[in-house]
Order: sequence, then structure tokens, then C-alpha cells
Amino acid sequence: MKKKINKSLFLSIFFFALFVVVVIANEMNFFKHFTSVEVVVASEIIQKDTVITDEMLTTMEYERGRVNDSMLRNLSDVIGKTATQIILPSQYVSSVALDQSILRPTSEHEFFSIPDAWLMDIQGTLRRYDLINISAVFVGAANQETATIETHKTKINSSHVLKDVPIAYVKGGRNQEVTGTTVVDNRLYGTQNPSSIELSLTLEDFKKLESLYIEGYKLIISY
Repeated sequence: MKKKINKSLFLSIFFFALFVVVVIANEMNFFKHFTSVEVVVASEIIQKDTVITDEMLTTMEYERGRVNDSMLRNLSDVIGKTATQIILPSQYVSSVALDQSILRPTSEHEFFSIPDAWLMDIQGTLRRYDLINISAVFVGAANQETATIETHKTKINSSHVLKDVPIAYVKGGRNQEVTGTTVVDNRLYGTQNPSSIELSLTLEDFKKLESLYIEGYKLIISY
């Protein structure tokens, strides 16, 4: 009987101590590390094309289930980058909202202006930094002597001629960048209708698009 009492007393003390530990750990946010993730958010409104400084940022705890791979978690991954869209206060900073150097000319990529004659249409919703896909449709050869049925079949061998091409600029008739009328990223109401686009391409890719036009194709942009 004595052993039974001692055992019951021991279990009571053990579970009470465990309860106290859990309460203290919860008060100290010990379990928060397992249920939440710290992500980078804006501490103030960050305008498009702004070079981000540490004063513009803070961190905030998000429930682990709400966090996706595009959310940046380290301040060092954001500071010094250029915003490609407006970032509102308390909004998390994603990799999509930052210039990832895809528009900086390199030894391979240059900015090419795409002639209007090559395009079926330029969507009014296109904006700088968009990543677009380019496909082609045959409408009649500009130079019939160089266009044959065989080349039509071999040139378009996939759903897209090029994929994930960065737009360097979308310009209107006044040679100014097309942006939103009220908010820079507003796609429904642009400051003007787009009339030309510049893309970041390799010379080889540009020549591919040029060749398609000569053979009677026009380019279709999607995103």
C-alpha cells in the first residue's frame, strides 16, 4: 500500500511539473519556433524602382502553413535590391517583387526593341519586369521565296518559341513607360496605350524571332 501511494504521489508531482514547464515555455514563446516562420515585410510603402534599404523593412511571424517558397526570410536577401512593384506596409516581400538581375545586360543578353510588324498585338496590361512567353502563328510569308511548308513545320516545334523572357520596357506613343494611372502596378488602366516593347534576349533568340517573321509568322505574347 505504501509503494502504491508513493508511486501515485510521484506521478502527480511529475505531471504537475510537466504542466508548469509547458505553461512557462508557452509564455516564453518556446513553441512559436515550431508553428511559425519569420518573414521579411515592408515597414513603410516601397515604391516601384526603389532601391530597398534596411529602414524600409522589418520581420513578422507568419503561421508555418501560410508561408510559401517565394516569401523571403532574411533581410540580407532584400536589402540593396530594387522593387519591381509597389510593396505596401506590412506586406511580405517576395522574390517576384524584386529585381533579380534578369534585366541587367550581360555578355549574352541585350535589350532588343521588337518591331510592331512582328507582333499580332501588344496587350495593354503588359508592364516592365513581366516574364512573357512567345509563340508564333503563320499569317503569310513576308518573303515567299524563303518560306516553305517544310520550314513552317520545323520552326514551330513546341507550344512556345521562347519562354520566361523579361520585358525591359513597355513604351507608349510618347516614348514613355506605360504604368498604371492610379497605382503603378494597375494593369486595367494604363497611363497610355503600349506601342512598343523591349525584351532582354540573346542575339541568337532575337535572330530566331526575326527569322520567323521573314518566313511569314507573327509573334503572340502571353504571360
